[in-house]
Amino acid sequence: MRAAMAGVLRGIGAADISARSARIAERLAATDAWKSADAVLCFLSMPHEIDTAPLIGAARAQGKTVAVPRIEGNDIRFHVLPAGANDLPRDRWGIPVPDPSWPALDLACVARLLVAAPGLAFDRTGNRLGRGKGYYDRFLLMARGTARNFTAIGICLSEQLVGAVQYGPADQRLDGVVTEAETILVAS
Repeated sequence: MRAAMAGVLRGIGAADISARSARIAERLAATDAWKSADAVLCFLSMPHEIDTAPLIGAARAQGKTVAVPRIEGNDIRFHVLPAGANDLPRDRWGIPVPDPSWPALDLACVARLLVAAPGLAFDRTGNRLGRGKGYYDRFLLMARGTARNFTAIGICLSEQLVGAVQYGPADQRLDGVVTEAETILVAS
């Protein structure tokens, strides 16, 4: 499924991804989880992935703290994205890399937290197919035990919403999925 979905995403033009990414940001911003969030944890886009710039811009415009992931060993840690942080260096996969000197976000100090989770595929029950390294699953497990009020919502193009995603015991279910066409909230 990873290879098939990567192929689907490569076939979608940059202008189409950009327009649909703006709609995804609008839909996510209309959710209660977004409205109540003090901080938004958001990935930085890699090639052929939704563009998170509109989402980051919306969060900043509403005075929310924005934090972005940095791979540190076998885990990810979220660092507060400073204003004016542009043209970040990219790693070998084309993912922008946050500066390690940016302050790390202390999850225990954030009253209401929203994670905009990436993935290759999602289903309507909150399962997600990541890229296979388990970074987000480990993070979500840790965050659910640390953060006081925590919501994780997958954001993706409608083509990434599939009938079922296979999952295992280490995979963490999301609280919802937002595409440019619909918002799916999963009952807990």
